[in-house]
Amino acid sequence: MRYRTRRRLYSQNFLVNRELTSKLIRRSSIGKNNTVLEIGPGKGIITQELLTVAGRVIAVERDWNLYHFLLRRFRNVNNVELHCTNFLDFNLLKCPYKLFSNIPFAITADIVRKLTSDGNFVEGYLIIQKEAAEKFIGMPYATKNTMMAILIKPFFEMDVVWRFNESDFVPRPNVDSVLLRIKRIEEPVIEKSMSDIYKDFVVYGFSRKKVGKWSFGEWMRRFEYFVRKVSPEQKRIVRQKARKFLADQSKNQKINRTRRDKNWRE
Repeated sequence: MRYRTRRRLYSQNFLVNRELTSKLIRRSSIGKNNTVLEIGPGKGIITQELLTVAGRVIAVERDWNLYHFLLRRFRNVNNVELHCTNFLDFNLLKCPYKLFSNIPFAITADIVRKLTSDGNFVEGYLIIQKEAAEKFIGMPYATKNTMMAILIKPFFEMDVVWRFNESDFVPRPNVDSVLLRIKRIEEPVIEKSMSDIYKDFVVYGFSRKKVGKWSFGEWMRRFEYFVRKVSPEQKRIVRQKARKFLADQSKNQKINRTRRDKNWRE
C-alpha cells in the first residue's frame, strides 16, 4: 500500500505498546483543560489515549488511507478533530495548546522549528531519535551545543523523560528512540523584543566559527556584549549574513523535501 512507502520515506515507526502509551500520557501534564495537537496519528493508538485525558484533540495525518481509517474509528467521538494534510503546511492553532506525538523522524527538525516559533505552543512530548534529542538539548545532555539548541534554550526547557525499547514500535526502528519534553519558559532568558537580534547573532556565530563547545552561559555573555558594545553598522552586517545563511539552508531543505514528496507520490 502507498502509505507504507510514505512511512519508509519519512522514517515513521508506529508505537504499538498500548500500556506504555497510556502510562506516558497520564504522566504528562495534559489534562481536561488542554487542547492537544497530534502529528501523524497513524491508526490512532496515541489519539485514543489522549482522548481519555485531554479536553480536545486535533490530529493531523498526511496519509489519505489512514485519515479515512481515523474518520471511521472516531466517527462517534465529539472532542477529536481530524485533518488530512502535511503538518508543515498546517495552520497552527489560535489558542494555547500542548502536543503529544510520535513524529516522522525525517522531518523532526522542521517540526520542532515550527512549534517553537509559535507563540501558542505551551508544551510538547515528542517521540524522536535519541540523536535528534541530543541536538535539541545540547550540553550537558550532549557533548556540544548545536545551533538549534542555542536558539531554543532561552525560551524552552527540554529534557528526555523516557527511553523506548525497539519492541515498542512496528516496524522496529534501527535507532534509539526517546520521549523529548519541550516546555515554554514563563520568564524567558531573553526578552521577546530581542529574539530576532538574538537569532541573527547565533546564526551568524555558527555560520562563521566552530562554537559548539561554547556553553549557554558563554553565549549569553557574548550576546550581552554584542547588544551593548557592537556598532549599529556591524549589527546590520551580522543580520544580513545570518539571514542569507538561513535562506540558503531553507532552499536546500525545500529541495530535499520536494524530492521526498515526489518519491512518495510515485
